[in-house]
Amino acid sequence: MIRNVNFQKLAVDHQLISEADIARLSGKYGDDAFAVLMHLVRGAAATRNFLGKLWGDSIGVAYVDLKKSIFQNPAVQQLSQEDALKLKVIPIYQLGASITIASANPTDESLLAELQRILLKPVSLVFSFPDDIEDAIMIQYQSGSVLGGLMEKIASNSLFKATGTINAEQLKGLAGDQAIIQFAQALVLLAVKERSSDIHIEPAEDVVRVRFRIDGVLHERLKLETELLPPLITRYKVMSGLDITERRRPQDGRITVKLAHGSIDIRFSSIPIIYGQKIVMRILGQTEMREAPDVYDIGLSKKHLDTMIRIIENPNGVFYVTGPTGSGKTTTLYAAIKHINVPGINIMTVEDPVEIRLPGINQVQINHEIDLDFAAVLRSFLRQDPDVILVGEIRDAETARICAQAALTGHLVLTTLHTNNALQAITRLIDIGLEPFLVAPSIIGTMAQRLVRKLCDNCKEIYQVPQEELDRLFIHDGKKEIHFYRAKGCAQCSDTGFSGRIGIHEIFIVSEEVRHLIATNANALDIMDAAIKSGFKPMRYDGIKKVIRGLTTIEEVDRVTIKA
Repeated sequence: MIRNVNFQKLAVDHQLISEADIARLSGKYGDDAFAVLMHLVRGAAATRNFLGKLWGDSIGVAYVDLKKSIFQNPAVQQLSQEDALKLKVIPIYQLGASITIASANPTDESLLAELQRILLKPVSLVFSFPDDIEDAIMIQYQSGSVLGGLMEKIASNSLFKATGTINAEQLKGLAGDQAIIQFAQALVLLAVKERSSDIHIEPAEDVVRVRFRIDGVLHERLKLETELLPPLITRYKVMSGLDITERRRPQDGRITVKLAHGSIDIRFSSIPIIYGQKIVMRILGQTEMREAPDVYDIGLSKKHLDTMIRIIENPNGVFYVTGPTGSGKTTTLYAAIKHINVPGINIMTVEDPVEIRLPGINQVQINHEIDLDFAAVLRSFLRQDPDVILVGEIRDAETARICAQAALTGHLVLTTLHTNNALQAITRLIDIGLEPFLVAPSIIGTMAQRLVRKLCDNCKEIYQVPQEELDRLFIHDGKKEIHFYRAKGCAQCSDTGFSGRIGIHEIFIVSEEVRHLIATNANALDIMDAAIKSGFKPMRYDGIKKVIRGLTTIEEVDRVTIKA
């Protein structure tokens, strides 16, 4: 029980609850203000983060959202997992001699004393929700050594040691072995801990390689014995609800890995290669807990931000965001609709899959098994009185045509398309079968983006750019020294030199001249010339600007854009 009159007062002051409600909840929960806090969280009286900050303010400590925090592994390892579970805390980072630890009860003096006794150093306690702490403990204490111990357990299984052919029933039984179950979950949790977007399990002739895609680049993490592959794949297929006997055809499914209080959603894909089945698992994240970013937080330059806001505040038209898979297109569109989401408009989305659940927005999940595809949902949307429509992806001419017609009948449509740059969106639409007379009046703007690794602010190094490099990149008058930054590596970034990713973009508003060129079926070069005359700058230009600002490296920009 935690008494906290300050929190109740702040909740009333912020109009989250009335005095009468406080009296009613006090009768239900007694003097336990923390129970009132959790009641408000469950009832979505405000966002979870807002309520967490309000509680922190009421007790005079900082609130930390563990789902968005970057943990320092050396700091986590200073406290054993057993002590973390017993005390219900999780270390986050160490600054100087003091270590910062998250607790649901950071004002507990006895807890502070116990932690300082165990760690033999100063401890700073911050507030986090107890369920977030439990989930963080499950994730942050995963390591290669934990997986190694589980592999030893699996290898001791008599069936695993068998040299004969294992039938489907035996394989299913082996996949249900506790060590395999634990290994399959631990592998996912380790990937989440390391901020991976994808897990690649790749069989070779005499070894199985496990790689994690972190900040867009693959890193090898484990090598498994080939005998471990069949039960591991079977386990993941069981979790996906797929046919475990099918090994000759590609299969796709979805996995939910349960945490103490939440879950992690994963898209599963298998494909037969010459040495077995290759698995790729895309970590979609803790969907029910994720929040869409603000449009100001997605890395747009001021000019691009102003242009994008002008586009999405239009009452009608189609705005296309382009780029390859995994370049952050959907996240950008989520930020866009979050910016324009007000009670007075009806926003509807059709997605495959729904990656983030957005309050106040009507979201539809595609279901191919019942022929509920993009086109079918869009036709129904137009009878639902929408103001804004988000379409997860344009895949065919029919979907593109409905989007264009919706724009011409007074709707704003936001969608994605797979092209290499912003201007190719126009020719791509015509290539898939959309008539130029529909493209020209409906399109209001296009944007292309890529993700590059962001330099770690703690360890990045500045250096003067050699003249030959300057000559390669741009015309330099020599009047001012140009400095770039490079990766170094430290404990905070796991010695990679990078922490997270940022976007580089190109964006333009379709002018009347470009509309005329589209309608008359002009070629791509003519459209490009007209766009450049109106001030359009290619993505590489934005990337180099972010290199000069110290956000990323020139090698990262070279990796994702075509060198001039």
